[in-house]
Amino acid sequence: MARAGILLDRDGTIIVDHGYVGSVERVEFIEGSADAIAAFNAAGVPVVVVTNQAGVARGFYGPEDVNLVHEHIAERLAEHGAHVDLFLYCPYHPEGTVNGFARRSSDRKPGPGMAVAAAEALDLDLASSWVVGDRPEDMGLAAAIGASAVFLGAEGGHNATVAFPDLKSAAAYILSHIKGNGRGNGHTNGNGSGRLDAKAAPRPARPKFPAQPSDNAGSYCGGYFSELAHATASIDPVQLDKAAALLLEAHDRGAVIFSCGNGGSASIANHLQCDHMKGVANGTALRPRVVSLSANIELLTAIANDDGYENVFLHQLQAQARPGDVLFAISSSGRSANIVRTIEWARGHGLRTLAFTGFTGGRARELAEVAVHVDCHNYGLVEDAHQAAMHALAQYIRQSCMTPDAVADLIF
Repeated sequence: MARAGILLDRDGTIIVDHGYVGSVERVEFIEGSADAIAAFNAAGVPVVVVTNQAGVARGFYGPEDVNLVHEHIAERLAEHGAHVDLFLYCPYHPEGTVNGFARRSSDRKPGPGMAVAAAEALDLDLASSWVVGDRPEDMGLAAAIGASAVFLGAEGGHNATVAFPDLKSAAAYILSHIKGNGRGNGHTNGNGSGRLDAKAAPRPARPKFPAQPSDNAGSYCGGYFSELAHATASIDPVQLDKAAALLLEAHDRGAVIFSCGNGGSASIANHLQCDHMKGVANGTALRPRVVSLSANIELLTAIANDDGYENVFLHQLQAQARPGDVLFAISSSGRSANIVRTIEWARGHGLRTLAFTGFTGGRARELAEVAVHVDCHNYGLVEDAHQAAMHALAQYIRQSCMTPDAVADLIF
């Protein structure tokens, strides 16, 4: 079952806040912070560092320097028998001076982005988790995700549940409340039954893949192909029917289908344009109109540079789409900001929406009119399943507009 976690600020919580700590030489541990983290580890509570690092956007140091600092912190914690399960940081700031980092971001606290990423990576129930920090932004993060909060410092407030002078003195209190309310860590009570908070989400039904190293490629690939079969089988056929009907109806009335995705999902968005405009039209009277918003690298980089990467699809859709068109969004996590923003705009401006998602589905799955979801937590497997579903839908639409003889004679 989903579990509670500890989301720790870094500077002022684990290490002394000397102001823009961007080098190993400036790292100074706050007394007792390593012991507190070791106590969380011993209790089986995941520990995540979520830190704003505007020094990157301001040009004081680079992402590689942040990583070196985190590696150093991890090494020092190990000397105390402690570890951090996940380090997350936000390098963005709207008043920055470095291109690519001088922008707003939902990852920057009090925005929820880093917490959501931690929940997805470690299967956390954010409503059962605790945020600990020494700044109002940390308390704002707790409020944004519905978590409990501990403020570190001489004065409390800032919407915190309680205040303590430092992490060491707060650790016992936090642990007693996590254990006391029974939320989120999979522990059982005296009668052997587990109590799960109402907002907790179930773990994936299948074990993690890969769960351990393989000695040879043959055995790994065999396991991968087996997992792929389970991934494709997890797709709801009702949603596939709805997706096919939505796409075919759009083709029939000449509506434009706008596809988009990031990374591997971008290639699927581009491939969809090819399969529909060329493949679906082959042997049918259909003449699909499909535009991939992921295809124009010049336009993408111009928008990202000037307006932020979260707007690369939205900007294009606002310029080209008309009511009745279709947005086909592909996102393994379902939480990419540029995908979510674009679906939200499409819903509010008369477009129909179709999403391909994986993992927990994220906000994209919730927002889309039709959601073809792959219940799998491996990016490669989700993308493979999306590609297969995209191919299958295109071929289904094509054959549905052909005679039986044509289906038998033509190559698909």
